[in-house]
Amino acid sequence: MKKILRTWGYAILLLSASYIYVSYFLNLSLKELPSSNVVYDTNSVEIWEIIHDNKIRHRKISYEEIPEFYKKALIQIEDKSFYDNNWIDLRWLLRSAVNNIKAGKIVEWGSTISSQYIRNNLWLNDSRWVVKKSMEFLYAIRLNEIYTKDEILEKYANQIYFWYLNYWLKSASIYFFGKDPENLTKAEQIALLVIPKNIQKYDPYKNISNFSKRFKLLTGYLEKNNIITSKEKISIESEKLAFSTQHRNKLPYFIDFLRDKISSESEIDIKVTIDYDLTSKIEEIWKNTIYDLAWKNVRDYWVLIVDRKSHELKVMIWWMNYYKKEWQVNSTLALRQPWSAIKPFTYLLAFEKFSIKPNDTILDLPVNYKTSEWYSYEPKNYSNEFKAEVTFAEALAQSINIPAVKLMEKVWVRNLLDFLKKLKVTSLNKDEDHYWLALTLWDWEMSLYELLQAYTIFPNDWEFCEFSYIRDKYSPCKKITDKKYTGSINEILTNRWFKLPWYPVNSALDFADRKIFVKTWTSRNFRDNWSIWYSDNYMIWVWTWNKDWANMKWVSWATWAWELFSRIVNYLEVPKSVVSSVSIGWKDIQDFKISKEYLEITNPIDSEKFQIDEFRPTDKQKIRLQFSTNISYDKSFWFMDDKKVEETFIPLLRWKHKLELKLLKDWQIIKSDQIHFEVQ
Repeated sequence: MKKILRTWGYAILLLSASYIYVSYFLNLSLKELPSSNVVYDTNSVEIWEIIHDNKIRHRKISYEEIPEFYKKALIQIEDKSFYDNNWIDLRWLLRSAVNNIKAGKIVEWGSTISSQYIRNNLWLNDSRWVVKKSMEFLYAIRLNEIYTKDEILEKYANQIYFWYLNYWLKSASIYFFGKDPENLTKAEQIALLVIPKNIQKYDPYKNISNFSKRFKLLTGYLEKNNIITSKEKISIESEKLAFSTQHRNKLPYFIDFLRDKISSESEIDIKVTIDYDLTSKIEEIWKNTIYDLAWKNVRDYWVLIVDRKSHELKVMIWWMNYYKKEWQVNSTLALRQPWSAIKPFTYLLAFEKFSIKPNDTILDLPVNYKTSEWYSYEPKNYSNEFKAEVTFAEALAQSINIPAVKLMEKVWVRNLLDFLKKLKVTSLNKDEDHYWLALTLWDWEMSLYELLQAYTIFPNDWEFCEFSYIRDKYSPCKKITDKKYTGSINEILTNRWFKLPWYPVNSALDFADRKIFVKTWTSRNFRDNWSIWYSDNYMIWVWTWNKDWANMKWVSWATWAWELFSRIVNYLEVPKSVVSSVSIGWKDIQDFKISKEYLEITNPIDSEKFQIDEFRPTDKQKIRLQFSTNISYDKSFWFMDDKKVEETFIPLLRWKHKLELKLLKDWQIIKSDQIHFEVQ
């Protein structure tokens, strides 16, 4: 008898020691799943979820955020005695034992929520054999000693896998229904109880039949156990579940830009400066402009918009069809020849270093330079014409090439390169001999994002300010030059009247009621066209170019990118009273008055040349006739080669043509305009 008592005593002592060890000393090292980084725009609109290591879509949820109905239903389905048991439910264990005996193999283990959490956390994909199952129960005891039931339920809900890389209830709620858990209907919450049971079998996208059967099975079970009423059951089963099919991130252009600029150690929630609503509106303007210019084979635009005062990047768009894989290149960051957009920096250095004044004159006549290899370099003006003596203001405002090259010779290449490097232009990494005098025109490539950033010295009166794209993380501005020099450039490129010989009155780049700084560029073959502008509140950059290198048709220097810019400005900037010319002692421009009557043919342009495409139907190759005027008239009539034109779209006919426009009022000709163009 004493021997038996001694044996029982040892057994009780061993069990007690084991329980004490398990309850207080067993090392329980739980894994914490890494969270997704979520990117929000400046107005807290979610635009991007960064999936951790492209494997885990995971957003942590607190116990308070879990819907009450979901908690009750989850406990009823998975572990009825959850709040009463510490580590095991004996009834479930006995039931599973009976089922295993009947099946002749292990088909279930009688797991509680605590033991399920241990298994999901420590050995999710491992086989469930007896030794590991025993350890699962021991760890479940330790778990219940360390944490409260509410904390265990929170951890469990945050560990469930819902398929499509979704871990945790919050990620699944957003992925499947596009809403946070607290906004889920009861039907949607039950749907998220169906999926984890067998994620492939009950996939609501691919196996809707299996999903529906399991869904009705659960609603019946919840009704039977008084979690829902019969009336609620009918309502839940009749609700049409709208599973989200749009799982793409918003603003993919900006996301690609940001992707390499943040790390996995970044804050969980990242707020950026980009404005989703503004971008959506610019995209709408952008697409409408493409539609209006489709007859000219204009298919793509790229847009950057920066807040002028805060220097925050607000809009980045870099192709109409982002998801066409072969063209996923961010054109706003791509290296591209800046052409005449570099001229303002050349003029600024000339004003600063050589005391040149805007009203000083320079000869616009043919010039020839010898390169270091003894080749001849003869710069040409875009118009292929020469204007003889012009002021520096006129030369810059009208983007005349030869004066710019002459100034480059005076300023010299090394000085311009050094100046641009101060403006964070990093793409210029060759020596001055490589660029030579053509640096001021086109003979090099740089990031267009960098170029727009370099332009900040003009709206900021002399300070260079790097763009910011993360909210509340600003780079300090730095003084680069003197305000009087940037002020001269601003006046030249803002003053409406200095640009008149180049930009027609009331054209896309003529703003009578806004003060807009404008610098443009167009390739000689009309293949692409872009410009940099700033207004009272924004810096704007627009570039148009067909990525398949297809030539645009019947375009002029006054269309495409400039048309889009004009529409953007009209949307962003509220019109003001008429902007008057600011006189700073330059050439007298008082002859120009806003009230002066004008009539101007804006398309085609005088002396413009058109090329017939032999591979397109002739009825698809036409010129659209357009004009601009502030004259009150009754009717307008077009004449080509002295014959009346009945349509506003005229066919391309090989010849040198004369086009005339006449305005009539009270059956009297009150104004006319005439141009010449050629079809080759």
